[in-house]
Amino acid sequence: MLLRKPSNQVANRILAALILVLMSHLSLICLDVKDMFLVYPHFSRLSWLLPLLYGPLILLLTQSITDPDFRLHRRQWLSILPFAVYFFVLLPYFALPATDKLAYLSDSRLVAQQDFGWMNTLTNYLHVGFVVGALMTFYRNLRKRTDHFSNSELIDVLWLKEFLWIVLSVMLFSVVTFYARKYRIAYLGSIYPAHFLLVVVLVYWIAFKLLHEKTALTPAPAPPQAHPAHEAEPAIKYAKSSLTDALSDDIARRITTLMHSEKPYLDNNLTLVELAARLDIPRHQLSQVINTAFGVNFFEFVNQYRLQEFKIQALDPSNQHLSLLGIALECGFNSKATFNQAFKKLEGTTPSDFVRKNRESVLK
Repeated sequence: MLLRKPSNQVANRILAALILVLMSHLSLICLDVKDMFLVYPHFSRLSWLLPLLYGPLILLLTQSITDPDFRLHRRQWLSILPFAVYFFVLLPYFALPATDKLAYLSDSRLVAQQDFGWMNTLTNYLHVGFVVGALMTFYRNLRKRTDHFSNSELIDVLWLKEFLWIVLSVMLFSVVTFYARKYRIAYLGSIYPAHFLLVVVLVYWIAFKLLHEKTALTPAPAPPQAHPAHEAEPAIKYAKSSLTDALSDDIARRITTLMHSEKPYLDNNLTLVELAARLDIPRHQLSQVINTAFGVNFFEFVNQYRLQEFKIQALDPSNQHLSLLGIALECGFNSKATFNQAFKKLEGTTPSDFVRKNRESVLK
């Protein structure tokens, strides 16, 4: 299902790989718990190696979902360096004949000692480190997403944030149970390795979320006004841009005309890519013009038009029978929280107070 879904293709394939690694690892754990390595000795110690792929895949998955400009680069292969190191360290063992592996596996005391040795100990900390890195990537890309999406759900990706924090909790719990098992602490030590089942639930939950994602990563409202306080940062950001002032002014006029005439902001899933396609200009040029000419990011730019449209519709006597939230949703907002936050920020008051005062002034 993940591989066949047309949208979010890269993220879906990374997640499919993560699920494959997880199920392979759990199968190896089942063999270990049932002492089946004595029957299939060549599968032993693969469970030391496969977990080294969890961290890189979770980090890559986070990057592919949260970064609108995500592309696979060669430097990302560096994340599997721990896997490569472990592989070469374990290669002499993998090359042993079955009789030598069986002799080793028959010594349960030696097996237990090495199972809790430096390699698996380090693996626990690598897991935690990669998930922390994924969380840092998530929060770092939040700002970038406001330049690409007008829907707060697509910007916040709350389900991914929840997934990463829960995975981090599971990883930390895994470290605790690992040491509890190593030092034979009653009750807590018996949980290891059953805690991996928590990860199974989480991974299938995030797969469900990805499969149901609607949008892939691929008034007359007054136009938003420039904000001089924010001009310095875009100027530095686009210092090397080839976009001329004349072309920038032309694009700014075209954007304003389009927003007035076609009102694309009424689509609550409007993205930078879609707006750029309507204007037939490169996405990066549109983003630069919005940042520099209007002094806001794409999310703020679109929501300013939505707010202007809301004020017109809410004060229209023919719409008095409608709820304020209903009008807001018709104007392109996707949630009550986003609408209230944007209105309070730009108008300095609540929507209900604004409507009440303005209706009273009209009556007077």
